[in-house]
Amino acid sequence: MPYAYTHQIWSSVITTLLVIALAIYSWHRRSVPGALPFSIALLFGALWIIGVSLEVAAVDASTQIFWIKFQTVWLLLSVTCITCFFLEYAWPGRWLTRRNLVLLSIPCLLNIGMILTNDLHHLAWQGFASDGKVIPLNGLGNWIFLGYAYALTLVNLVVLVWLFIRSPQHRWPVVLLLTGQLAVRIVYGLEAVHVIQTDLPIEAITFWFPITMYAVVLFGFHFLDPIQLANRAVIAQMREGMLVVDRQGRVAGLNPAAGAILGLPGRQVSGRPVQELLSSYTPPQDGSEGEAEICLDKGQETHYYLVETSLLKDWRGQEAGRLLLLHDVTEQKQAQAQLLEQRQALAMLHERERLARELHDSLGQAFAFVNAQGQAIHRLLSRGEIAAADEYTLRLVEVAREADVDIRESIMGLRVALSGQGFFPVLAKYLTEYQKNYGILTQLERPDAMQDGVFEPLIEVQLLRILQEALTNVRKHADASCVRIAFALENHCATVTVQDAGQGFDPVAWSEETGEHVGLRVMRERAEEVGGSLSLHSLPGQGTEVVVRMPVKNRVMVGVNNA
Repeated sequence: MPYAYTHQIWSSVITTLLVIALAIYSWHRRSVPGALPFSIALLFGALWIIGVSLEVAAVDASTQIFWIKFQTVWLLLSVTCITCFFLEYAWPGRWLTRRNLVLLSIPCLLNIGMILTNDLHHLAWQGFASDGKVIPLNGLGNWIFLGYAYALTLVNLVVLVWLFIRSPQHRWPVVLLLTGQLAVRIVYGLEAVHVIQTDLPIEAITFWFPITMYAVVLFGFHFLDPIQLANRAVIAQMREGMLVVDRQGRVAGLNPAAGAILGLPGRQVSGRPVQELLSSYTPPQDGSEGEAEICLDKGQETHYYLVETSLLKDWRGQEAGRLLLLHDVTEQKQAQAQLLEQRQALAMLHERERLARELHDSLGQAFAFVNAQGQAIHRLLSRGEIAAADEYTLRLVEVAREADVDIRESIMGLRVALSGQGFFPVLAKYLTEYQKNYGILTQLERPDAMQDGVFEPLIEVQLLRILQEALTNVRKHADASCVRIAFALENHCATVTVQDAGQGFDPVAWSEETGEHVGLRVMRERAEEVGGSLSLHSLPGQGTEVVVRMPVKNRVMVGVNNA
C-alpha cells in the first residue's frame, strides 16, 4: 500500500468534515444571493484538504507528487468561488455578472491546463526535491497564479470593507470574515519564516481560521438565513418609520424611513432620547402598549403620524426596549378635514333651507295675520266701529308679542355654539336661560356614563335643535310649570325624553284636523337625517312626552357594558 496511518491526518479529516457540513448547509440555502458559490467554494476546499490528508499519508514520492498536483487544481478554484461569493452577497446581480464570471473562470481553466501539460513546458513545477518529504520547485506559471490568488484575496478584502461601510447590520459578520482571511495569511507568513513549526499539515491548520469564522457567521448571525435577509429587506423598504428604543428611552436603531421622517441620518439619531426627536410623543407610563398621534413640522408643512408602541421582551420575558412604528396619517387627516368641511357646508345649506321653511310657516303666517288684522282695523275705524276695532287691535298686539317671543327664542337657539364647549354644558346653559325667561322649571337627568363626546358632532347639533323646538312647544302649547329632560343608554342608542305635566292633547284627532304641526315635522326630519327617530305621546290632561332616539359612538356602549 502506498499509504500509512499517521496521527497528522486527523486535523485534516476534522477540517474536511466541518467544511462539508458548511457546504451542505449553504447548498440548502442556495436561493439566497451568494449561497451557491459559497457552497461550491467549500466543496473545492474540501477536495483540497483531502489532497493534503492523502499527501501526508502517502509513503512514496510519486504518490505525494500526485496529491500535490491535485491540491493545486482545487486551491485556485476555491479562492475564485470565494470571490464570487463576496461579490454576489455584497451586491446581488450587480458585480457577479455573466461576463465577470467568464473572466474569473479563464485563469482557473488555464491553471488546470498548465498542470495537466506540465511535462511539456515545466511552467507549473520545474521539478520536485526531497529531504524526507517531497518539496515542489515552483515554476513561473505557479508563481503567476499564486500572485493572482493573492490579488483575488485583495479584492475580497476591498468588498468586505465596502460592505462594512455601507451596511451597518453586516459589520460584525464582516469583522469576523476579515479576521479569518487575515489570520490565514499571517499564519502562512509566520510558518514561512519558521516562527511557527509544527509536524501537522500547515494547510489544514490555517484553513481552520476562516472555516471557524464562516461557521460563526452562518450560525450565529444567520448570514445565509433567507428569513433574516427578508426581515432586513422588509425593514429597509417599509414605508412606515421604525424606531427601536432601549429601556432608557434612547434610540438604539432605526430604518431608512424613520431617518427620512426625522430628517436626520441614522448616525445622528442613534443614542439620542426619543422624546428629544419626537417632542409631542408621550410614552405609556405603566409599561403598556398603545397608540398616540403626534405632529412634526417639516419646513412650512405639518405632518401627522400615528405612533404605535410595542414592547420588546427578551427570552426571560423581561422588557428589553420598545418598538415604535410611525404611520403617516397626514393624507387621512387632510381628507377627514376636507370631508368635515364638506359636511359642514352641506349641513349649513340644509339648515338655511330648513330655517327658510320655518320662517315661512311660522313668522310668514304671523305677518300675514298682522297684515289682515291691520286692514280689518282700518276698515272698522273708517266706518266708526271703534269697539270692534279695539278688539282686533288687542288680538293684533297679542300676535305681535308672541311673534316677538318666537323671534327672540329662535335667535337665542341659533346663537348657541357647541364648538369648544361640549354638548351637555351648552344644553345646561340653554335650560338656565329658558327657565329664567319663561318661568318654567327645567330638570336635566343623565347617567354618569354619558359624558361629552358621546355623540358625533353632527348629531349633537341636530339633537340640540330638536330639544329647543320641543321646549318651545312646551312654552307655547302645554301650559306647564315644569319640564323634564332625561337621557338614557340602551341598545347602542341614546334615548332622550322631554316630558311636561301640562294640559296635553289628542295627537290623532289633532293631526286629522290640522295636519302635522310644522315644529313636529321639523323635529322628526332632524332626527331621521342623522339616523335617529322621534315619537310623541300625549293625552288630554296628562301632559306630553317626546322621545328621541339617537345613535352613540361604539366606545360609549363598550364602557357601559364593562361597567
